[in-house]
Amino acid sequence: MVLSEKTPQVSFIPAGKIRCYITGKLRNDTPEEHVRQRVARSLVEEYGYPKEDIELEFRIKVGAAKKRVDIAVFLHDKPHTQENIFLIAETKKETVQPTDRENGVDQLKSYLAACPNARFGLWVGSQLQFFEVIVEKGERRVEEVADIPPYGKKEPPRLTFDQLIPAREGLRELFRRCHNYIYANQGLQKEHAFHELLKLIFCKVHDEQTTPGEMRFDITPEERRSTVAQKRLRKRIDELFEEVKERYPYIFDKDERIRLNDRVLAYIVSELRRYSLLRTEADIKGNAYEEIVGPNLRGDRGEFFTPRNVCEMAVRMVFATYPKDRWLSLKVLDPACGTGGFLVAVKNLWRSILREQAVRRYGRSVQAEEWMYSRLQEICNRQLFGIDINPALVRACQMNLIMHGSKAEDGAPNVFAANSLLPPAEWPEEVRGKIRLGAFDIVLTNPPFGAGPGLVVDDPHILAQFELRYIPTEVRKPRFRGGPPPKPVELSGVPPEHLFIERCWQFLKPGGRMAIVLPDSILSNPGLLYIRRWILKHCRVLASVDLPTETFEAFGGTGTKTSVLVLQKKTREQIQFEEASGRMEDYEVFMVICQTMGYDRRGNDLWLRTPEGEIIEEVITIQTPDGLEKKERRPIRDDDVAQVAPLFEKWLKEKGLLEWLNP
Repeated sequence: MVLSEKTPQVSFIPAGKIRCYITGKLRNDTPEEHVRQRVARSLVEEYGYPKEDIELEFRIKVGAAKKRVDIAVFLHDKPHTQENIFLIAETKKETVQPTDRENGVDQLKSYLAACPNARFGLWVGSQLQFFEVIVEKGERRVEEVADIPPYGKKEPPRLTFDQLIPAREGLRELFRRCHNYIYANQGLQKEHAFHELLKLIFCKVHDEQTTPGEMRFDITPEERRSTVAQKRLRKRIDELFEEVKERYPYIFDKDERIRLNDRVLAYIVSELRRYSLLRTEADIKGNAYEEIVGPNLRGDRGEFFTPRNVCEMAVRMVFATYPKDRWLSLKVLDPACGTGGFLVAVKNLWRSILREQAVRRYGRSVQAEEWMYSRLQEICNRQLFGIDINPALVRACQMNLIMHGSKAEDGAPNVFAANSLLPPAEWPEEVRGKIRLGAFDIVLTNPPFGAGPGLVVDDPHILAQFELRYIPTEVRKPRFRGGPPPKPVELSGVPPEHLFIERCWQFLKPGGRMAIVLPDSILSNPGLLYIRRWILKHCRVLASVDLPTETFEAFGGTGTKTSVLVLQKKTREQIQFEEASGRMEDYEVFMVICQTMGYDRRGNDLWLRTPEGEIIEEVITIQTPDGLEKKERRPIRDDDVAQVAPLFEKWLKEKGLLEWLNP
């Protein structure tokens, strides 16, 4: 990455260090420190405690020993002494269990006992647990509660929608904790644990959209610790889920229920209760959602979920080939949509356009937001479509789209469970009514690919629809003189990604565009020359983007090298003219090789560094929950993929190709 003159003010962090959120000083970069910094940020940004009331690694006396408290929050305007500690947080790396002999919850309880005025505690490791110090008849005892109070309050309030706070960067860790808690305490397989969490996320979103007054997706201190009171919580959540099933009949069956026991249900509600998923930024929700989707829903059909930066790159490249005044009228399909990464990227692009229009029309106001989301819902319902063969992924995709919505939106009914490769007449009736071949301006997809069992389409009924079931004569060895002419070879089994190339082409209108993720073997293997010839005959190749190896490898996927092809469907007249003339149109192709993805092959964040190894930070302006602005340092991600779309747009403009693509 090259820093331009317009790059914001930057600073540098030495290798092995991270910047402390509370003090701004450098601390050692360890897993434990990352957890501590997330909790410190949460105490300030989500609970409202002033930074000046917080200290990290504060020394206290426990009996005859001296110990370091991970985070101490002091009574406001009081000296920072052990007697004035109000709240203690103990933070551990995510593998530490609450029952750990040395670092578990008992350690926190011993610290609370040693601080005479401490009222609350929280312990974060593999789980998040809150505690309150109860004083009765001169005796102190520590009890688990649903939450800690916000700054200036004596106890956690029963929440209304206006009191919910947008989630910050810690949302993905929160989702992961919730999923892991279900997995460990309910005895479900990872995929089933994910679906139970998904049901509760639907309930949470529905509650935010529909409940006036106090939230139903909430929990009292009594419901957190009492098995009898947990029955009341169960009744409220079950009622919410019945409404969810009625609202989303295309996602949930009538007989589905929440299969969590009361204790596990209480824990998940206590974790999610204070956040507003509707008001959380789309990027944060997307990151958090992908954190649990990827590892827990990757199936055995070569389903590897497309990282967000790849989705955004492909969407912006394809849209850039159309005039901007057409962007809100383009009809878009992903025929192997998985969890909906491409669809969400399209929705986010449309939202940004509509937000600009809304601000010009109404200024920055509630009316502008309502107008924007109303228009966005209308456009998505009319122009955004997805299909996937896996019903579980369809449900996950629906949730993904809903999480990128607002109070005004009502789901995403244009995502269907169906096999895109079947003859259209055999699709379910609801799919046939909305999706047709030759009807789309844009097709975006990452089709299933790989070498595992079941990853070859061998049904003759399906293969009969596709030219790519044949290896044509012109790519076979020449015949001996006087011998019979070679015949096309009909394949008995074809990898699905080969057929998806042709199916995506069939979905497009003449002149339509597609962006498709493909294994590099299709672009280079001599035995697949016939596929490349088919592509060149039927499409203009607008761009080829070589993706890094870790694109799909980092999160348990495939190490197969892949590229994104951006293609334009030729008209019948163009194909006939080239066949008659014996020569293809000559044109330039945009090509780029990406070295970095923003993370390494193990999924760890990859930051831009100086030659000496120091992390480069930028100073950005962010909005606080109370609407104020403040400056904050953030590391710059080392991500070549994110830079491709702007370079492609610049290339199109410099070459004057918009007129050529849109005659």
